[in-house]
Amino acid sequence: MTITDAQLIAWLQQFIWPLARISSALMIAPVLGSGRITARVRMALALLLTLVIAPLLPAPPVAQLFSSIWWGTLLREIAIGLLIGFTLQIIFEAVTLGGELISASASLSFATLADPLRGVSTPVIGQFLMLVATLLFLALGGHLQFIEWLARSFTDLPVGGATLGMDRIGSLLTFSGTLFAGGLMLALPVLVALLTINLALGVISRSAPSLNLFAVGFPLSLIVCLVLLYLAMPSMIGKMGLLFDEGWRAVGALVGRAS
Repeated sequence: MTITDAQLIAWLQQFIWPLARISSALMIAPVLGSGRITARVRMALALLLTLVIAPLLPAPPVAQLFSSIWWGTLLREIAIGLLIGFTLQIIFEAVTLGGELISASASLSFATLADPLRGVSTPVIGQFLMLVATLLFLALGGHLQFIEWLARSFTDLPVGGATLGMDRIGSLLTFSGTLFAGGLMLALPVLVALLTINLALGVISRSAPSLNLFAVGFPLSLIVCLVLLYLAMPSMIGKMGLLFDEGWRAVGALVGRAS
């Protein structure tokens, strides 16, 4: 049996295009793309998913190796993967933003820790909420839904198909507003309570100038912040679940299958 160069290139391209989309999505996806997971593990997972998904896909159009069509198809697949991962990453950034807003109101902006998921330093409350969101994401099977949506994307956005339309890009831009709206929605109950405490401390400082406001206000704000976080945690978890639902709908709109 003789295998020609054209047949070998066609067989390789059947795996290269899905690998480009899957690996780029895993690179930026929440949890799976965190700094704690090494590049070797992500690449092994991408290869495994490609070996499972690629044989089930229709044969893509064969392009001459390293031609303009070849590079264009490669960039398209990488862009689709990055957009899918970025859409879900917006949810986690919104959660972190909510924690940063709470930290700023409670005068805890200086208390930062290295975030193992993002590889940067974030306020301790923001990292705490990020860990809660990560556990919720895994508990709800978000990592499995992510892989499912990756596989679905090849049905509605097949390899070598048309470029991403402006309607898909527009839906992603609209969803990006969740970064600010979602973060504010999570932090608003605690922010209002802390603002009330700060206003009360301001009135007390005006009526009793000799009072050491820093010695009294900082511990009070810290205690109130921790108590409010404890009381608001069930509500925050429910709001995180709603944010994840919006994220999956945004992914569905991006790949052409609304849910």
